[in-house]
Amino acid sequence: MNQAARFSKLSVAGALKLSAAVVAIGLGASSCTTTPYAAKVGSDYVTVSQLNSELNAIAGNKLFVSKITAQEPVYGASTSTFATKFADQVLNRRIALVLIEGAVKKLGLSTSGTAASVARVTAEQSYGGAAAFGAFPRSYQNQLIFDTAAVTALEAYLTKTDMSLPALKAYYTKNVGQFTEICAAHILVSSQAQATSIYNQIKAGANFAQLAKSQSADTNSAGNGGYIGCGTFAQYSNAFGAQFAAAVLAGTPNVVLPPVPETSGYGIGKVVSKTALSFAQALPSVIGAEFGSAGSNDLNAFVSGLAKSAKVDINPVYGSYSISKSTASVVPPKAPSA
Repeated sequence: MNQAARFSKLSVAGALKLSAAVVAIGLGASSCTTTPYAAKVGSDYVTVSQLNSELNAIAGNKLFVSKITAQEPVYGASTSTFATKFADQVLNRRIALVLIEGAVKKLGLSTSGTAASVARVTAEQSYGGAAAFGAFPRSYQNQLIFDTAAVTALEAYLTKTDMSLPALKAYYTKNVGQFTEICAAHILVSSQAQATSIYNQIKAGANFAQLAKSQSADTNSAGNGGYIGCGTFAQYSNAFGAQFAAAVLAGTPNVVLPPVPETSGYGIGKVVSKTALSFAQALPSVIGAEFGSAGSNDLNAFVSGLAKSAKVDINPVYGSYSISKSTASVVPPKAPSA
C-alpha cells in the first residue's frame, strides 16, 4: 500500500494533477504542423503556440519538474517530448482558466491590489515554494499570479466568503493552532490488534524506524523509517484522516503516539518536529480552510456549466472533451495500437 502524504491540494489554481503517459507530444509542435488551436473555448482559443509556450515554461523550471516528476512523468520517451497526459492536464487547466477569467470579467470581480498580493503568496506555495516559483520566467510568474487571483475571486463569489486580508488574518489568529507545520512518521498496519502490539513494542524500547521498515504497509514511507513528510492539520486530515491528524497535532516531538484509525488501516504515529507558520506561510491553507470542501466542489460545477455553454472543442491531437454536472476535462486520445 502506498499512502505517504503529498500534502498538496491539487486544483485548477494549484500544482498540476498528472497521470501516467500514453503517447508523446513533441516539444517543438507548432501551429504549422497541426490545427492552429489546441482548444476552442466559446469565442476564445488556446492556440497550439500558447500551449507549447506554457509547456516549455514548465519544462524549463528544473526544480519544479523534479518535484512533480516524483508523482507522475512529465516527459515521453525522451526529454524532447511531453507525455500526452501531462500536456492534456496543462491544456485542461488552461481551458478552465479561460472560462474562469471570462466569468470573473463578466461579474466584475477584482483580481488586482490586495487580491493580487494574496494570489502571489498562494501561487508561490502552490508551485513548490518561493525558489521553484521564482525559477519560472517572469512573464509566466505573472500569468500564474493572475490565474490564482481569478480562481480565488470566483471561488469567493460562489461561496460568499470574505477573502480580504483583514478577514484572512482574523481567521488565522483565531485558529493559529491549525497552521503549524508538522513533520511526522507513521507505521501503517491493517488491524488495531497489530497496531497495539507494535505500539507496546516501541514503548518497551523497540526502534520505531526499524519496525516501520519491517512492518508498515505504507511502502512509500517504510523505507524511510516511516517518515511521511510535513504538512498542516488540514493536509494531514485530507491525507490520513481526521483522527490521525488530531493525534499528530496534539503530539509531542519524538514521543510515539497510541494507535488511531487512518483512512487505510491503523497508524502508530510519531511527531518529528513542529514549526508555527507565519501568516504569509499559512495563507494558502487559511484560504483553503475558509473555503472548505464546498469551495472546490462549487467551482468545479460552475466551470462545468461554463464549459457546456461555451461548447469547448478540442484539437483531436490532444483527445476530446468530457463534461458532466460536476467536472469537465480533456480526455487523452487512445494510444496507437502496437
